Amino acid sequence: MAKYEVTKLVEAAKLNKRTGIPLVGPPTTIPYGAIISDVEEDGDDYKFSYMTERYQARRDTVAGAFHLLQGVAPSTAPMAPVPPPPSPAAVAAAPAPVADDRPLLDFQSLRVKGAGALSRARVPGGWLVSTAYAVTFVPDPQHEWDGGSVA
Repeated sequence: MAKYEVTKLVEAAKLNKRTGIPLVGPPTTIPYGAIISDVEEDGDDYKFSYMTERYQARRDTVAGAFHLLQGVAPSTAPMAPVPPPPSPAAVAAAPAPVADDRPLLDFQSLRVKGAGALSRARVPGGWLVSTAYAVTFVPDPQHEWDGGSVA
């Protein structure tokens, strides 16, 4: 089963699971970077699966939006053999990683009653707060910054 990445926002109609007919209502937005599968051409439409649901979108509106992952044509995509693990000698002979002198952005998970996942990272002048859907900066005048690591 070939998988594709969506490279622009796509408006698609959700399909009835039993009949395959588009449901009434506003179209669903399939986000940039989404992974879809089971892509089929159906006249002037594409039908595909996204997050276990079937959708339908007009071919002219999604032109160039679906790109095959790993660059292999779906009809010629063989099952790739799993490479053997590297030998201990190869691991020992591998070059040591180069020291990275960039600051480390260290997110700390926070427990919040009645809310979803929330995490924060110390940054110059405050905090970078992240939820499942957004990231925002919260200024903190009491926050001390030594100019070193972000962690």
